[in-house]
Amino acid sequence: MSAARRPLVANYRGVICDLDGVVYRGSKEVPGAIADLNTVVAGMPVAFATNNASRPPAAVAHHLRRLGLEPAAWSVVTSAQAAAAYLAGRLSPGTPVLAVGGPGVAEGLTEAGLTPLGVAELSGTTAVEAVVQGAGQEVSWRELAEVGYLVQAGAIWVATNLDATIPTSRGQAPGNGALVGAVRTTTPAVPHVTGKPEAALFDFARSRLGTERDATIVVGDRLETDIAGARSAGLDSMFVLGGSSTLQDLAFAEKNSRPTYFAFGLSGLLQPGLCRLEQTDGIVDLTPTGALAVLEAVEPVRLLQAVITLAWDALDRGRALLDDEAMWTDLECRMGVIRP
Repeated sequence: MSAARRPLVANYRGVICDLDGVVYRGSKEVPGAIADLNTVVAGMPVAFATNNASRPPAAVAHHLRRLGLEPAAWSVVTSAQAAAAYLAGRLSPGTPVLAVGGPGVAEGLTEAGLTPLGVAELSGTTAVEAVVQGAGQEVSWRELAEVGYLVQAGAIWVATNLDATIPTSRGQAPGNGALVGAVRTTTPAVPHVTGKPEAALFDFARSRLGTERDATIVVGDRLETDIAGARSAGLDSMFVLGGSSTLQDLAFAEKNSRPTYFAFGLSGLLQPGLCRLEQTDGIVDLTPTGALAVLEAVEPVRLLQAVITLAWDALDRGRALLDDEAMWTDLECRMGVIRP
């Protein structure tokens, strides 16, 4: 089968897939995502990679099965596991590590052969060489203070991620980045970060897949974490619309957060002949004087391809683009993008 007829995913041997905004939003499936994933996992391994360190992988996997994902060669990896793997390469087996955050942090440390301790288990005779700080609904002032004390005393400080906020049913709430920021007021030390957009989580996911860099593709909806992280890990990526980052964000993206491909959803993995975002073909004009002039009638995917690549070309040449939120939102509507 020619490359133009092969589905995009057939060019790879493994997929690293984001969850929130790509597979589900809260407890509900992104429309059509599970059906597409069931087709993908029937042919190759998929690692679902999440910055959320509070939930153990088994809890996330249960959520996916409840949504209808069929048994196959897929797994869930978290930033807490990546943090534990980082420490396991630097500490002796069984070394006590302070675990701050949800249950996923302690479980990741145990899985890696280390001994997680809560603040109530610390004592003056316990030699704690490291601390892993992740988000959790029950994180207390005492725990944050203890992180600061240990770091000031020379302990290795690992943060699962630096996400400033986390989405909840009532709006945005402080994320792990906010909690890390509180600790940083007590020390000039900087934590080692294992979650997106750093490469560690992607490297850990690839170790689970058993794939080389050029045989792995990342799928995500956040340019600043999923796509930037894929680039830092040397991986191709597919950005999907309808999640956190918008079409306007994509058009104005800096080089370090530009994806290899774009799609309207996970169905893009199954689409034959999906084009790499490399060259513009001049069918649109995005300058302030030209507004959004479509110079010929084209199919939505090709139009969006042209819009994005022309915008990037203009940015790289120092030209001004039309930064009109209403225009970009209208274009998304014309493309059929559905946002929560």
